[in-house]
Amino acid sequence: MKLDFTDQVVIVTGAGSGIGKAAAMDFAKAGAIVAVLDVVGATQCADEIVSMGLRAEGHVMDVRDAAAWSALINALVSAHGKVDVLVNNAGVAVPGDTAIDVSEATWDKMMNVNAKGVWLGMRAVLPGMVERRAGKICNVASTAAHIGLRDAAAYCASKGAVLALTRQAGVQYAPFNVQINSISPGTTMTGLQRDVTEEQRAVFKTLTPIDRFAEPEEVSKAILFLCSHGSSFITGSDLSVDGGMVAL
Repeated sequence: MKLDFTDQVVIVTGAGSGIGKAAAMDFAKAGAIVAVLDVVGATQCADEIVSMGLRAEGHVMDVRDAAAWSALINALVSAHGKVDVLVNNAGVAVPGDTAIDVSEATWDKMMNVNAKGVWLGMRAVLPGMVERRAGKICNVASTAAHIGLRDAAAYCASKGAVLALTRQAGVQYAPFNVQINSISPGTTMTGLQRDVTEEQRAVFKTLTPIDRFAEPEEVSKAILFLCSHGSSFITGSDLSVDGGMVAL
């Protein structure tokens, strides 16, 4: 199936590196105008896309900033008339926390970026999508939303919230021809892996039947599918891209 996003306006958060950058690149190659969002690396990613003769614009933005979301949507609608797709990919992970020892500051940061940031993005784009009776949203959850990863209490809770919000909003806005889904990547070779020990990485590998970790581009392809015309009868669903981890 050819994925065609010609002239669609696509927002990808956390696109300065990793899965988000791979998705931004793939959307641009498929013809989209990509708004690349991140606190670090957004401009560089957009410049790289433009240097390939494709269309992108970089926005240095914190997804926790409601006013920044409003300003972004106003700017995109003013310039392009619409927003077709939102990919809520931005996220943070701090390994080594349990329900007992996680600090309030860590809990708040994890929930604010991973869950509140997703909600703010959805709240910003949904009115226009509802009005146009068209739109796609893909939220990036995690296998941590499905299984109880040790030493990841706040992360599991935040990604579980993403799944629940995806299901609820998928049902809520289905009558308006807006499909809202999520993906749950397994261990993926991104920047977040810098904070994971070799011992933790070895454990994750034993939990992955495919016996290797995903590359960002493999997760990106799943995101593009869920944002394409091919997913027109899929909403409120989660797609595991985890090498079989949750099925194990």
